[in-house]
Amino acid sequence: MSIKNLRNERGWTQAQLAEFSGVSQRTIQRIEKGQAATAETAKCLAAVFELPITQLGLIEAVDEAQLNEVEKAELKNIRAIRHLIVELVAYFIVVPLICVASYVHNGEIRNGLGLAVGWGFWLAYQIIELFDAKAFFGANWEKRQLDQRLGRDKK
Repeated sequence: MSIKNLRNERGWTQAQLAEFSGVSQRTIQRIEKGQAATAETAKCLAAVFELPITQLGLIEAVDEAQLNEVEKAELKNIRAIRHLIVELVAYFIVVPLICVASYVHNGEIRNGLGLAVGWGFWLAYQIIELFDAKAFFGANWEKRQLDQRLGRDKK
């Protein structure tokens, strides 16, 4: 069951739930919109509703304090990929809008193309940095290419 449903069953407002649980009203709003809750927030809400955490239907946030260094590095990489995806989506929405607006305003799309090229170079740089082009074209790649061109088995 969702936090919103549990709250509504009791006739509480978000402000009341925030007061009863010791969690900010903004956090309650975020959770009701489907964002993740920290373990501490989940415990507070479970206590207020007198239910086990598992029955709250919460998406739990990653507890970074319990991650080892390798997991923290992977989490950082995952967040960087998410950031890149958001930027790519913005790029493919904003650039066409600027091109259309420029064309409607003065019959040219030069402004939009300049933005597309500049922003595109920045995105390309971020992609290369994120996915480490050296790993793709390093010693391992060279060996695979040599084996392939000489017809060697991949054993």
